[in-house]
Amino acid sequence: MIRNALVLFLFLPTSLAADAKIEALAADLHTLARIVDVSKDLRDSRPILLAIIDDDVDKLREKRDDGTYRWASLQREEGGRVTDEKPIQKVQTEKELNFITVSAPNAYRVLVNVPRKRSLVSANNRVFVRNVIVDSTGFDGKTTHHEIPVNVWVSPGDSYGVPLPEIGKSVKAIVELGVESGNKQAVANVALLQAKLVDNPASPYFPAVTRLLQIRQYVKTSDIPRGALKTSIDEALLALPGELEKRGAELAQAEQARKQMMTTGMTTGQILAGDATPDVVKELGEIQRLLSGTLEQQAEARKRLQTLIDALSPNQMQQTPVK
Repeated sequence: MIRNALVLFLFLPTSLAADAKIEALAADLHTLARIVDVSKDLRDSRPILLAIIDDDVDKLREKRDDGTYRWASLQREEGGRVTDEKPIQKVQTEKELNFITVSAPNAYRVLVNVPRKRSLVSANNRVFVRNVIVDSTGFDGKTTHHEIPVNVWVSPGDSYGVPLPEIGKSVKAIVELGVESGNKQAVANVALLQAKLVDNPASPYFPAVTRLLQIRQYVKTSDIPRGALKTSIDEALLALPGELEKRGAELAQAEQARKQMMTTGMTTGQILAGDATPDVVKELGEIQRLLSGTLEQQAEARKRLQTLIDALSPNQMQQTPVK
């Protein structure tokens, strides 16, 4: 599906090619490429790279004032979690048990986990989950209160999940926990699983967002791979409407200018990378080696240099028949 969307994106109508969002994205991708080129340590540039990427993703997803998006939605898949861990000592028959409180945005499930060990040397004990108390604020601004009875024992090395009635924009969960008896202690952790933001393939910007998220993954790595990042940014640029044609036109224009210079003998006053083929560079290197040798080798070097000049001179190229 993603591959088909990327193919369709290359053949979008002219109206999208002139889209202000796409024009802004192209400018930002050029900025990203420039930063990657000149930055000595990409880890120092990570915050600005992420800021540019995240801003573009929000704009292409069309973020609304309430925090939702036109072209993306939260799904009940784990996109992150917020966790807290505490010792549990109160017995499950007591009126008030130990509480673990966790708050997180975009939460959709409470997960109670009991580690196998309470410490490096002490084995853990099973934990009783009585209730989960949830206060959830929705994207419409309304707050709902839920008291969810659980009454489940969770053994060491196991976990138990409690799904929330809805994905909350802001969620606070309180979990009531106890142990079997007064001489047993336990450790438990409670996590709020955060929903994953999933892009809609029907969005006209879906392929562009997909590319940006790939770039973001490279930027988030501890040791940013410069080469892979540069390639990913360049491929994102080439996937934009008209960019491939624009680059082809620039290459054709450069080739035309090169031919004109060869015909007229005009020079630019500077030699840049790409002005000579690898064969020319290799020959010049061999000539340089010979110039530092014996008198015979120096004579050979001057002869080869003249041959090279003759071969590359405009008059000689004009006389060479095209096969």
